[in-house]
Amino acid sequence: MAFTDRDQRIFATTDWEIMQRAHNRASQLLDRCPRTHERCNELARVVMAIYESGVRDEDELAAMAANRELNFMAGRGHFQKPFPFKNAATLTHHSMTEH
Repeated sequence: MAFTDRDQRIFATTDWEIMQRAHNRASQLLDRCPRTHERCNELARVVMAIYESGVRDEDELAAMAANRELNFMAGRGHFQKPFPFKNAATLTHHSMTEH
């Protein structure tokens, strides 16, 4: 993941490790190299933004970041089925009941 030194100072080491693993997993889901793909830095920023929003589960972070990339790709005419994340049923239930 290609964060700057400034980014690394903002987070604790354990936070960084969680985000790194989520970035690697998201890259794997997208079938791309986490270090050399042309959008690896953008994916890293998405992982960081989702993490900052409070999502701490690595699998959820990875799926959400990969799905965000799919949205970007869809805007350019490349479509793929979204990646599921494990708490989808719980999130759907909460979003429908919180009005």
